[in-house]
Amino acid sequence: MGSDKPLLAYSPGLNFTDHLINAYLEFGADPIMLVVNRQFDASRLIARSAVCVVNEHVDRGRSWSIRLGIGMIPAGNACFIHNVDNPYAERTLLEALMHAVSPGGYVVPVYDGKGGHPVLLGSRVVEYLRNASVPADFRKSLEMFQRNEIPFPDERILLNINTPSDYENFRKMI
Repeated sequence: MGSDKPLLAYSPGLNFTDHLINAYLEFGADPIMLVVNRQFDASRLIARSAVCVVNEHVDRGRSWSIRLGIGMIPAGNACFIHNVDNPYAERTLLEALMHAVSPGGYVVPVYDGKGGHPVLLGSRVVEYLRNASVPADFRKSLEMFQRNEIPFPDERILLNINTPSDYENFRKMI
């Protein structure tokens, strides 16, 4: 990508991470956990309202990162899971997800029949993932819970920036 994904420009003066943190702050999320690797330079962020949780074992995969972040969420709370390379987040989306979540399930926004991001986990799902004796595979763990899909009218929920051409297409979009 030529740069760390979290620090890719979202708009002039704002990188992906700052954009996402600001969107969640505007929504009223608290606390905001940012799971990063040891090499991540948090001093390059504008938004300072997130707690950085360092994943010393990135080799353990995404499920391990999710477990680390969830471990910092106060008990009894729902939790958004938002990958930095899925850079779309707006208050209307976050509110729609929050209204649709139940404690024993999770909610996914859907555009044109395709699931997007972020995913919102109900409080019992969060507790299950937090207390699993072995970090469970995130996707497999979700299969045990009720999935609620909400239609959302913006295809940007499907954005997933994995290649330089994905990023080029994204830059043309905004």
